[in-house]
Amino acid sequence: NLDPVLVLGEAIKPIDDYSSSQKSTSGHEVFCVRYSPDGQFVAAARGNGNIDVYSATKGTKVYEMPSTDVSGASPTCCIRFRPNTASSKTRNVLLAVDAGGSVKHWHMTSMKCLHTTSEDPNQIYALDYRPDGLKFATAGQDYQVRMYDEATKTLQSTLSGGLGYQRVGHSNRVFSLKFCTENEHMLLSAGWDNTVQVWDTRTDVPQRSIFGPHITGDSMDQWDNYVITGSWRPEKQLQLWDLRTCKLVKEYGWLDHAMPCMLYAAQFSRDPSASMVVAGGSGSNEARVYERESGEMRGVIKGMQQGVYSVDCHPTMSQVAVASGDGTVRLINYPKVGG
Repeated sequence: NLDPVLVLGEAIKPIDDYSSSQKSTSGHEVFCVRYSPDGQFVAAARGNGNIDVYSATKGTKVYEMPSTDVSGASPTCCIRFRPNTASSKTRNVLLAVDAGGSVKHWHMTSMKCLHTTSEDPNQIYALDYRPDGLKFATAGQDYQVRMYDEATKTLQSTLSGGLGYQRVGHSNRVFSLKFCTENEHMLLSAGWDNTVQVWDTRTDVPQRSIFGPHITGDSMDQWDNYVITGSWRPEKQLQLWDLRTCKLVKEYGWLDHAMPCMLYAAQFSRDPSASMVVAGGSGSNEARVYERESGEMRGVIKGMQQGVYSVDCHPTMSQVAVASGDGTVRLINYPKVGG
């Protein structure tokens, strides 16, 4: 078992309220976690709409971006830091999408909202920046993938898979988006319809599809010619695919005779060879670290009172942030390959 070096935020505690029949809770679950590009900060998006930012070395909360309408706030479902590229003068920009259909650009250090756009009545569950930071994409309840221009914050195109009965593309909710690191026109999307769609963002029809993964969270990632998927199901959860052929390369054994783990989160480690795979979910409420190539399990992260909803690997260190429905983010150092 791997123990956390830091636990960020407070675990949700039930409050006994004898005057009401319902038990309420203090604290809010974390739906998405992300390190800042320099690894100095960890941002946690919560069920009450807030985004709390912590120091990755001290564990203290340093910034808080409140939701505008605090009483009726929608959960913030996904966040991404804007890549620090030559084109962007402003650093520390954080993009957030929520279940109310809002797309918000935040400036982390001043805690100011720079821009808001709405896709109402769509609920947005997924988000990603293109690696050059010039475009971003959103997806969610209405099966569409939307491409935006970062400079103007305007909708540029909608990827839906054509029209009519011959339509390809998604036929259900989309929960994960990933721009390819090597090809700026390639975008992957996945969700409830048991497909990963491989798009060329210049056309409205997917180039090809991976069939099988049932994606219910931010649980798809790409590195080189590989795609990792974490499915919300009791078996064949963690799978590696060939991006070129869309064929299954391997399954990572997630055997636990006590209770299965249904995955909400999966990611490659950030080192140049993506040597590790980290994934987590609900049921057994745990996360695991595997060697990508050998498939050997190198660690289990337990102790969460609720499911693991999101994981994010540190940009330069062998560390992962594990976010849970129990309101906490655990920072865990994991072993290196062969170490």
